Amino acid sequence: MYTPAWNAALNNGTQVGWISAIWAPSVLDGNAASTAGKWAMAPLPQWNAGDQATGTWGGSATSATTQGKHLPEAAKFIAWMNSSQAGVSALVSDGSLYPADLPGQAALTTPPPFFATQKDFYTVAASVAKTVKPFTYGPNVNVAYSSYNDEFGKATQAKKASAFLAAVTAMQTTTLADLKKSGFSIAP
Repeated sequence: MYTPAWNAALNNGTQVGWISAIWAPSVLDGNAASTAGKWAMAPLPQWNAGDQATGTWGGSATSATTQGKHLPEAAKFIAWMNSSQAGVSALVSDGSLYPADLPGQAALTTPPPFFATQKDFYTVAASVAKTVKPFTYGPNVNVAYSSYNDEFGKATQAKKASAFLAAVTAMQTTTLADLKKSGFSIAP
């Protein structure tokens, strides 16, 4: 992802899908603007018919550091931005974020410009958001991500199904080795 080859595939139609997050419209608009209206957002396919589950990719936070000179004002601004309709609307329109604020979600009736033809964009988003399963990032998620990029890049180049199984195995080996190196005990 996010390479010149990926951008070209988005634009020329050789990449017909992308598993992403609610912020995808802004990425697509920035990398494949001419394809606006040719994409649709949908829930992930499920292994078992009738299941409804999705993960989450990302998340956002608004913070003020202890070094700030105006912490009470910063806290007030953060509260405004994340709970007032005007603040939540700015997060959506200017930040391409999907608000955790439920009333803010309900106010989303117009799809992002890139998905202007998908009138039910935010209805689908709200439905999918209800199926997110909880998880916890590991202490070395950066190592797991790096290994994922490396190993799945190799598997993609190999163009063999067996290479993807090898990629998952290599990713697990790398991640577990790093955990052990960092002093964590690994249960079998």
